[in-house]
Amino acid sequence: MKIKRSSKTTLKFLTIKKRKILDGIMDEYSRVAGLFIDYFWEHPEIHNNSQLTVEIYSLVETWFTARMAQCAAREALGMVNGANQKAKQGNTEPVKPNHSGRKMILSSQIIKIEEGNNSFDLWLILSSVGNKIKLYIPLKKHRHFNFFSDFKMANSVVVHRNYVQFSFEKEIGSKKTSGSLTGIDVGINNLLATSNGDLFGSDIKQLINTIKRKQQNSKAYVRAKKTLSYYLHKTVKDQIDWNNSRLVVVEKLHQLKYGKEGRSRGFRKTLSNWNYRELLNIIQMRSEENRVVFRSVNPYKTSQTCPVCAHAERGNRVNEKFRCLKCGYSGHADIIGASNILTRFTTGRYGAGFQTV
Repeated sequence: MKIKRSSKTTLKFLTIKKRKILDGIMDEYSRVAGLFIDYFWEHPEIHNNSQLTVEIYSLVETWFTARMAQCAAREALGMVNGANQKAKQGNTEPVKPNHSGRKMILSSQIIKIEEGNNSFDLWLILSSVGNKIKLYIPLKKHRHFNFFSDFKMANSVVVHRNYVQFSFEKEIGSKKTSGSLTGIDVGINNLLATSNGDLFGSDIKQLINTIKRKQQNSKAYVRAKKTLSYYLHKTVKDQIDWNNSRLVVVEKLHQLKYGKEGRSRGFRKTLSNWNYRELLNIIQMRSEENRVVFRSVNPYKTSQTCPVCAHAERGNRVNEKFRCLKCGYSGHADIIGASNILTRFTTGRYGAGFQTV
């Protein structure tokens, strides 16, 4: 089994001259990609990269080399295929995509990565672009980038206006066949509640409140968001017993801050600053890295359902306290929710093979 990861490095070390050259390349790339999108949209019979011939690359007039035009064509075809696939899944009419001009995907035919021997750790060299351009982009590694030192770096990169995104992959072996099964309920008062009866991350609400007090997009706001992100990573890494786990199940959360009547403005703001999607992504990534199976289930009434008699009612839960109004069973609502999350998977259609150990 292979896992794939990515890391971004800033372009802030570019000189004004190099920045102007890069912006010019990206502007032309966006124009060319847009023309290829128009062409592929009108020719649906072209749907994979093997069909991209020299004749197709030559359809668009540009100062780019054929190699650079090929990169733009591949990205354009991928965007068109993605739009058609999304429409098919949603049973809707496809909407033609639009290249934003914020990024370009470049292959090893265009880029070369060299280790630095001065104040910069890496040099990203763009050649075969066109107009005799050869651009040397200085980059610096950081802690997140260095985490992937034992991974294999991909041959292509994604160049954005303000950063370069590198991709990495690593072979880690097959999923574990033995170990514990854990249900996880994520929340605001306690970041993680597990089916084992543990509560972790009691500082999460304080960190969210710190973000709420900052002016949005200010430097203090950005720092507070980074602190929260670091806290999510650290809690998931340190508190879950990854070495002895083989299955982790979470709720499939979606758009929590929308569509709930009776919620105060302050609570909705709290939800908007609680990046639960990032948290679930972190849990999934950690699961992959530790060869642990990751699954998600429908969150409907998981913390309002009695694990003893299965009676489900809103009144069963009051804040963090749970007491079944039918049989009287009581406990911590988040822990009961985590237990129900695990049970919902193991007793469901796809969970029959997982037995408690």
